Amino acid sequence: MLESLDPFVIAVASIAFFLGGLLKGVIGMGMPLVAIPLIATVMPVTQAIPLMVAPGYIMNLIQMRQAWHARMPLLTWWPLFLGMAVGVVVGVYFATSAPERLLRGVLGGTVVVFVLLSFARVELPARHVENPAAGLTMGGVTGLFGGLTGVFGPTLAMYFLARRLEKDRFVWIMAVLMFSGVTFLSGSLTAAGNFSQAQLLGTLGVLLPSWLGLTAGAWVRGRVSQNIFRRVALTALLVMGISLLVASLGWT
Repeated sequence: MLESLDPFVIAVASIAFFLGGLLKGVIGMGMPLVAIPLIATVMPVTQAIPLMVAPGYIMNLIQMRQAWHARMPLLTWWPLFLGMAVGVVVGVYFATSAPERLLRGVLGGTVVVFVLLSFARVELPARHVENPAAGLTMGGVTGLFGGLTGVFGPTLAMYFLARRLEKDRFVWIMAVLMFSGVTFLSGSLTAAGNFSQAQLLGTLGVLLPSWLGLTAGAWVRGRVSQNIFRRVALTALLVMGISLLVASLGWT
């Protein structure tokens, strides 16, 4: 536990956030998908999720700045913001009372589904995502899984890919919404009494490995085939997701 400053836990958390930052630096998303499952091997999911707060703020601010030239009016996306806000509150409420085994299963299932959909390159039909109800629904699902597991990116990525956004606009609005998701998450965790001073120190402590991973990811992106890296990263995620599912079923 970070509260006891266990060197092994600190090492695992540092490696997890470095690898999460590395993936985000290469493909623009995925930090929680790597970091949370890895940290969940050494601490409860409910204690791992708050560690995402500071890296979530800073890394998404960096990406917002990088794609600032592609910014869009935010009022267009109000259903997503509203759905996420409600979904996060509900997700955090259930996360604080749900059994740890169930949370590991939800986290593992989220990762596995994301990887399989990514390998299959499944996209939502464009005709179904251009109305406010679709945005409200996808925002709610995104917030629910964010509150339960700290993972916001997969459903948002599916939604914006279906909207056929230009690359830089995709990066900008994803960063804005994930930044907002982290804001909703930190507020809900604080209100639920699930964000201690030790966890605040912990989330600040993983900023450096996150930034180093993001910087390394940008370097890798320019020198290694993104398609190869993507397949390797997705395969590793699939293994972690299956491991969490197996652990949640008690098959250890």
